[in-house]
Amino acid sequence: MTGYATEGWTDMFLCAGGAAAALCGLIFVGLSVNLRAVLEMEKREGHNSMTGRALEALVALLIVVVVSIVALTPALSRGALAAFVLANAVGSAISPCRAALSGRGKGAPPAAVLIRLSVAAALTLTLLAAGTSLAAGQGGGLYWLPVTFVLAVLVAAVNAWVLLVEVLR
Repeated sequence: MTGYATEGWTDMFLCAGGAAAALCGLIFVGLSVNLRAVLEMEKREGHNSMTGRALEALVALLIVVVVSIVALTPALSRGALAAFVLANAVGSAISPCRAALSGRGKGAPPAAVLIRLSVAAALTLTLLAAGTSLAAGQGGGLYWLPVTFVLAVLVAAVNAWVLLVEVLR
């Protein structure tokens, strides 16, 4: 098993993809349970902070799902997988951008915004590291993906908590 071929990684991709898909469903349920409160809060505040958090959580988890699905494709070339991971890194940049914008002029605690931004940026950076090192054939390759997947779950869990609990405070 190496970090540059998917042989031997099947169980990790199956586990991560399945868990992330289940968590996506929970995000939808959590949002639908508090949808009225979320929309009222956003209307009152004049911005889409809560539905934006739902988007961040879903993007993070869907990246895990789609990378896992593609990585499980038989006979997929290393270059194709690297390109796909890099394309997902670009998509994951939504989260740190939203995190950076979330604290501007809204009275959010600076430490909370900094932590949110740091974790979201780390998700993007680990995807970039996975894609570039996989393409180069050195630097870790697939070994970056478990870190990426844990960060994605962390991003989703924090945002889900906000959608389920904090919105009702």
